[in-house]
Amino acid sequence: MFKKLWSLLAPFHRTFYVFILLAFLYETVQLGASYVISLVVTLFGTGVAPWAFDWHIISKQSHPIFRHLKLSAITKFLKMNIPWHHQHNSGTLVGKVGDGVWKTLDIIDVMSWEFVPTVVQTVISLIPLFIISPWVALVAIITFVLFAWLTLKGNREKQPFRSKRQDYYEEEWNKSIASVQSVETNLMFGQQPRLLNDQAVIHNGIISEALKEHRLGIFKYNRWRIRVLTIARRIILVVWILQLIQGSLTIAGLIFVSVLVERLFNSCWRFARLLDRAAENSEGAERLANLLLEPEPIETGSIQSVPAGPIGVSLSDVCFAYEGDYSEADGALHDFSLEIEPGQIVALVGQSGAGKTTIRKVITRLAPCQMGTITVAGIDINDWNGSQLLEQFSYVPQGDDVYIFDESIRYNIAFPRPEATEEEVEKAAHLAGIHEFVIGLKDGYDTQVGERGIRLSGGQKQRVALARAVLADRPILILDEATSSVDAITEKEIQTNMRAILTGKTAIIIAHRLSTIWGLADKIVVMDQGKKVEEGTHEELIKSHGIYAQMVSLQTN
Repeated sequence: MFKKLWSLLAPFHRTFYVFILLAFLYETVQLGASYVISLVVTLFGTGVAPWAFDWHIISKQSHPIFRHLKLSAITKFLKMNIPWHHQHNSGTLVGKVGDGVWKTLDIIDVMSWEFVPTVVQTVISLIPLFIISPWVALVAIITFVLFAWLTLKGNREKQPFRSKRQDYYEEEWNKSIASVQSVETNLMFGQQPRLLNDQAVIHNGIISEALKEHRLGIFKYNRWRIRVLTIARRIILVVWILQLIQGSLTIAGLIFVSVLVERLFNSCWRFARLLDRAAENSEGAERLANLLLEPEPIETGSIQSVPAGPIGVSLSDVCFAYEGDYSEADGALHDFSLEIEPGQIVALVGQSGAGKTTIRKVITRLAPCQMGTITVAGIDINDWNGSQLLEQFSYVPQGDDVYIFDESIRYNIAFPRPEATEEEVEKAAHLAGIHEFVIGLKDGYDTQVGERGIRLSGGQKQRVALARAVLADRPILILDEATSSVDAITEKEIQTNMRAILTGKTAIIIAHRLSTIWGLADKIVVMDQGKKVEEGTHEELIKSHGIYAQMVSLQTN
């Protein structure tokens, strides 16, 4: 675990080396003040050194490391691809980072404020002890080694209980966030007692694992540490008696070395407590380290030049699975091929789960396909610079997937172009059919919409998302059921504006409601179970009497 943390905190290695030097100087002066009555040493020991030592920890370690770890976590989340995010629960991720950061900081604080200074004290105390009573020094070292071994062994035995307890914590974070986000559903169906019982079961598990851990520490390893210390004291007493009889130790020397030995034995307990505290925090810190050290998607492309004019998209024999390697049993797309000419409007239709939304993920490289070739503007997407590739696309998701920030309506519409003027924002809102609604609000475009847009209806959120995509003004526009949550009148208004929205753009329209693409799409592709089963214009597909014709018949009747 410490090796992973050391790797994670690489930017602070030099800071830690400086800290160790300061700790050595500080503790040397402090101990000197205890053993040598010197006004100069005392003044120095209580003046400059503590200030420099404390300020270094606060200004160079604690706050900068907190910032480094938090930003590293956010950077990691933003760099990971869609399949990775599908495999991780968002509540667990956020909880793991928050818990891990604080536990990592606690370990670093323990090492900085207590552990390293105690090590320096111990080393400095052993030097005069070796000179005056070498056998006692040897016994003290053996005692210290046994103490450390018992502490480390005990913590290894307690680790499974800590790991299980951390699993419970992650489950609790997940369920707590779900309870808050689903509060309306909970109230409507009267399931609050059930959710509270779920939480009680989790916390009972936490307590059970904690009791097992503490029982092991108190009744086994604490008693052994006491026994080791008691035996060491008796051996040292015998050594001192022999030294006094032989005359190799004076009464004054005995008083001095007894102070040193007591300091060393106190350090044994202090080391044990510090190691226990670090071990208690290690599980959360290690999980944070494992998260931050996960390999990130490798940027394979370097092309950054943006082609002029409309952009085409081509898919050739694409096979894709969300988890692991592609197989026909687990795949979401199977040998899928499609040509979308520059400026062409192509509609993807089919039953839910046919793979339509997956097309959007693979052509933008948010989810890398395992087999086949995809080109955008005639360039293999693996040769594009990832961020530059994404800048070629605008996107309006399905109603449930629309993300609205807890900010103003203006902020949400202008999200892809924060520098957009008020006129540009309003023009996009007009085309998306939401301007009239917005100006009717008390604060207009400055209206705060709440967490995930809670103050907006599903249709209003979808229109905000459409305005956002319009304002982005990118060569390729993907509409994934972009009007599924709006009323019929608003849908008619949006369809009237759609030609203006799509002028000069290549468009991919994913639709269940087929009326949204009639007279708009240049080509319709019918998908079923990840495969293309039909392709043609509306009239051609109707005449073929295939799946599309059946879908039209069902919806029109």
